[in-house]
Amino acid sequence: MNSRPFRISRRHRVVVYGVFALLFSSGFIWWLADEAAEGATQPVAWVDAWKPWLLRIHGAAAMSFLVVLGTLLMVHVQRAWPSGVNRGSGLALGGWLLLQAVTGYGVLYVAGDRLRDWTGQIHVTLGLLAPVVLAGHILWGKWIMRRRARSG
Repeated sequence: MNSRPFRISRRHRVVVYGVFALLFSSGFIWWLADEAAEGATQPVAWVDAWKPWLLRIHGAAAMSFLVVLGTLLMVHVQRAWPSGVNRGSGLALGGWLLLQAVTGYGVLYVAGDRLRDWTGQIHVTLGLLAPVVLAGHILWGKWIMRRRARSG
């Protein structure tokens, strides 16, 4: 029996982590640029030049991540779900991803400045937690599998 039945292949992990890194870093740098623009008394040249490009990159990375998420659902989740192993953190990660997608959509397409600002704040806050949420799922799963291997 495979001792790591739920682990994805190395190539798949590289793609998942690469797209995730692009998605997180483009959003994080955009957020830093937005914060720099808000605190400035005069326009900041690099912010004006980079913010539109960062949003384009972030949007493309988000679409790519949705495709990658589909591959994870087919390869990883489909194998792991019946066992119940790490299901709680997987559900938490899935719920977090759903909220990110919904608030990301809200930032772009919700009418009304107040609601758009609100969804934007939620999206940024959740986005800043992204590495913690993903790492939590991975590390919790590794801990569970080590514990299972020790107990026989």
